[in-house]
Amino acid sequence: MMGMYQKNKRFYLLWLFILMCPLANAQLNKYKFKADVQKIDSGGVYRVELGPGLIAKSYDGASDIRIADNKGKNVAYVLSSKLSLNSPDSFIVFPEVTPEQVADTAVFYTAENKNNLDISQLWLRLKKTDVSRTVNLMGSDDLKSWFAIKEDIPLEQAGAGQGTDYQQSLTFPTSNYRYFRVQIVSKSKVPVKILEAGIYSVSLNKPVFAELPAVGIRSIDTNKTSRVFIDLHESYRIDKLHFNISGPKYFNRRVVVYAMNGNGNGVESTNVLADTILSSSGMQNITLSIKAKKLRVDIYNGDDNPLVITSINAYQEKLYAVCYLESGHKYSIYTGNPSAKAADYDLSFLNNRAYNQLPGISHGAVYRNGTYAILPVPNKSDHSIILWTSLILVLMILSFLTLKMVRELK
Repeated sequence: MMGMYQKNKRFYLLWLFILMCPLANAQLNKYKFKADVQKIDSGGVYRVELGPGLIAKSYDGASDIRIADNKGKNVAYVLSSKLSLNSPDSFIVFPEVTPEQVADTAVFYTAENKNNLDISQLWLRLKKTDVSRTVNLMGSDDLKSWFAIKEDIPLEQAGAGQGTDYQQSLTFPTSNYRYFRVQIVSKSKVPVKILEAGIYSVSLNKPVFAELPAVGIRSIDTNKTSRVFIDLHESYRIDKLHFNISGPKYFNRRVVVYAMNGNGNGVESTNVLADTILSSSGMQNITLSIKAKKLRVDIYNGDDNPLVITSINAYQEKLYAVCYLESGHKYSIYTGNPSAKAADYDLSFLNNRAYNQLPGISHGAVYRNGTYAILPVPNKSDHSIILWTSLILVLMILSFLTLKMVRELK
């Protein structure tokens, strides 16, 4: 009897799994495109560079990005463009001032800001720990009079991963004290160990650009204005345009950049993207932020000869998905869903890590999602009805199977 029960139990569980699989993967078949993430050798937090071709397939460039493993399980991520790959950020150590004695109730660490820099963030490097503590931060200019900066900052847990130490950032109102004192409240418990304190150089916020495929350009000179039409052939995210100008030698021209409408024949007055200057003494760059396929640039020449534009290069600021990936899993990035909303994830795995220090990986070519189904975008009421119907059906099946197993046990 017991053997028969075990067989029936496995049979029911198998059917339950089959019933649940379509629900688990139902969301991914709404994404038209996907790209496979580079294979990893070990689990950890990675920054995955999202190529221009993938962003071009995205409905709005960000909100419909999803990452999932080969079983359809979603992966939490955060999007960031504030990385510096060509010139890695340097960690500026604030030297410790005469190590303080560990008291029964607290650990003290005093770091010297020799140049009285204006800072609003102090990074601590600690030995890995998994305890509950709070941190108080004080400032002083003479090591005698101390003033409160911020109190009761939770000490974060180290989390999983390689290495024996981890970092935590303390964020506070901008200060330029000569000395910063970190107090970790122990309350007669075993102290934690602070290895060093310091800041990261500001290069962390320097944008890094990826060049887009070659653009097509066509220009018309009329009524003291040059009108340049730019065709990117696909709806790319554009953050910078660079004009290669061969003449005249000296120039200083006002330029206005527009996003063109769908038919390419007109320009909406509200679609002005940039109103700036192109000058021979500058870099001939125009910064903007738009996801578009076609642009129009009006160059106001006055009575001067038109600019001789040999080519135009378009760039996208590099975008990364920072996420925790497990070894032995295959991952893919999905996009192309106009009904998707921006994801809201628990990002505790980050632990205030410096993104530029994370290992970087990429993804392969973008291709059509094989499970994509062309479905009408449901309104909120239709979506709610489908969701509740599915939940009620699953509950009914679970109740039936549970009742059947209980009867067999009797």
